[in-house]
Amino acid sequence: MKILFCFLPVALCTLLTLAACQTTPVQPEQVMTLEEFFAPASGKVMSTADNIVVRGVRTKFVKGHMKADFKLYNDRGRRNVVNYRVQWLDKEGMMASPYDAWLTTALEGHQEFIVTVMSPKANAVDYRLELQNN
Repeated sequence: MKILFCFLPVALCTLLTLAACQTTPVQPEQVMTLEEFFAPASGKVMSTADNIVVRGVRTKFVKGHMKADFKLYNDRGRRNVVNYRVQWLDKEGMMASPYDAWLTTALEGHQEFIVTVMSPKANAVDYRLELQNN
């Protein structure tokens, strides 16, 4: 009986160690392309520009201000002139600053163009990109 009480703590420790070391089953990874990873969320891009596609968006904060890179692509086979502006939003979804001025760029057929913008105020934490034909 004494031997049983000596081995009981050792057996209990072994059992708890084995239970703690069990691995959870590995879930299969979902593979995502870079285009899908950097694609803007719906509702963040409002466009009436024909054949202009936003292929990607990257954002980061620089000295407290939000910086965004938008990758625009002309899906048409010939030149397309587009106007764009950014509306900066605060954490409640309200406008953090007045609308930026409309800027214009021309994209040749099947050309990609990176637009880089920076928020004028530090309270901007989100954006809405607007595109329209010139």
